[in-house]
Amino acid sequence: MTRIFKMALLGAILLAMSLHGRGMVLPKSDAENIVLEEDDTPLYLGIGLVAAKLHSCGNSCTYEDETYGIMLRAGYDLNEYFGVEVRAMRTFLDKGPFGGAPIQHIGIFAKPQYSINDDFNIYGLLGYGYTENLGNGLRLNYFDNDYGVSAGLGFEYYFSDEEYDDEQGTDNLKKWSIFLDYQRLLIESDVPDMDAVSLGLRYNF
Repeated sequence: MTRIFKMALLGAILLAMSLHGRGMVLPKSDAENIVLEEDDTPLYLGIGLVAAKLHSCGNSCTYEDETYGIMLRAGYDLNEYFGVEVRAMRTFLDKGPFGGAPIQHIGIFAKPQYSINDDFNIYGLLGYGYTENLGNGLRLNYFDNDYGVSAGLGFEYYFSDEEYDDEQGTDNLKKWSIFLDYQRLLIESDVPDMDAVSLGLRYNF
């Protein structure tokens, strides 16, 4: 009797570990399959390359320049339609008639999103951030730094699944995606237009 009890206890422990680690499909009933799965963590991180274009007009002259760098993003999806995200960028590679004006930006954003299908997701960004000119402020109509509204739009493509096989089939967990987005770093009428395009990778925990 004791041996049977120990074997049953061991079986229960192994079953619990299996359910926790990868989910399990219970035997099919007459009505439907009851599937128990561990949810993905809604936290994600991303890193990418960014190209920023700066436009400024004043005193009968036009300024336009480009600068390149990196962008980091971290977010939390509250549900499939809405999340929050923090992102930061810093440019350091310059191109343009004035050698480029490196900038840095950090902001927090509301992120409405919509999945077109299992592989594509589109999203918007609307939030508040800080943008700083790290070069010569004279080249950007005396702009040095400012806080203000920032907004953007982008999409993600999930190109890699992490698969778990079970007796009834395969469960796919979307882990890696590639993203491309556009962001207006600071939306104000009295500062230069600063637009950024980012391309990178995102990992879902």
